[in-house]
Amino acid sequence: MMDLEGIKKAIVDTLRDEELASFACYEAEAYAKIWPYVFVVNDWDVWNERKTALRLQVIRWLEEEDVPYIFHRFHRGCGLVGLNDQDVATHFELRWSGQSGARSDAHQGWNPHPLKSTFEPCYPAKPS
Repeated sequence: MMDLEGIKKAIVDTLRDEELASFACYEAEAYAKIWPYVFVVNDWDVWNERKTALRLQVIRWLEEEDVPYIFHRFHRGCGLVGLNDQDVATHFELRWSGQSGARSDAHQGWNPHPLKSTFEPCYPAKPS
């Protein structure tokens, strides 16, 4: 989880417009006073196709966790998610930030074998 200064730096690096970044940092400070766990989700796997809102899958996941949360979008593909539960915040970060080892190996994951109905490793084709 990021500290407030890390959140501000990520916002400034993402937005690059001085006035917009300044206002967004002010908003981030306000959210950090209300929500103990705040994440900048600018490059996370949470955005819909147009980067205007959270994906439906993310919203459903948050609702299933049954804890209050806030989502605030600053600009196309940059926003904050605030949570008040440490366990959910940790799980949210691992699940949606792309930092999980399981997520990074997804392209090398397990696929059901079409004939045996078991799970066997899926290996990429070797170049000729």
